Amino acid sequence: MKLRLGSTSADLAQRFGIGTTTVSNVFTTWIKILSKELGFLVYNPSKDVVKETLPPKFKKPGYSNVRHIIDCTEIFIETPSNPTVRAATWSDYKHHNTAKVLVSITPNGAFNFVSKAWGGRTSDVNVTRESSFYDMCEPYDEVMADRGFTIAEDLILRHCKLHIPPGRRGKEQFSKAEVNKTKKIANLRIYVEQAISRLKTFRLIKNELPISLLNNIDAIVLVCAALCNLYSPLGKTK
Repeated sequence: MKLRLGSTSADLAQRFGIGTTTVSNVFTTWIKILSKELGFLVYNPSKDVVKETLPPKFKKPGYSNVRHIIDCTEIFIETPSNPTVRAATWSDYKHHNTAKVLVSITPNGAFNFVSKAWGGRTSDVNVTRESSFYDMCEPYDEVMADRGFTIAEDLILRHCKLHIPPGRRGKEQFSKAEVNKTKKIANLRIYVEQAISRLKTFRLIKNELPISLLNNIDAIVLVCAALCNLYSPLGKTK
């Protein structure tokens, strides 16, 4: 109930006739246990499995070898009282204090990587570099991302390839080929947006996360992602 509905400890205490401290203790204990027991559901399948479950959209020339689609998502958090933490978690994009998490999905929409949470002030590129995402990448993997992920050189060093929409770089307008590439990638990247939307059906991380739960945010996000992987694939494989 706390994960899905975002119920407060006071509400749950009243519903179940127990103290708020007991509610907090039960939740903290079980979210840690669940993260260990369900964490195996968030895993990186082999290239052969990815190929077998590839949605038709990806079977077109140029994107049939995509193995990871990445993006960052931000989770609103209660404003910290510590000025340093408040500054580190302030997101200019969301105009709120947030925690930022990098997620990666397979082309069919299953989470295959979830990073630790970072302060909302951290850039997407820095989160990608400092997380263990690169450790998961194997030679000749292809990664798809938004244009803000300027990590092509990082991936080249690992013999991997990056697909991102073309940037303007001072141009007044895109060429016809660049417009078509932008549309194609946007049409394929929609799966990671849908996967994140699934993740946010758990209202505990859709709404403002209480500061008292900040220490457990990594376990919370991992459990939510693991449960999302029990759903039907986002992309049709036939």
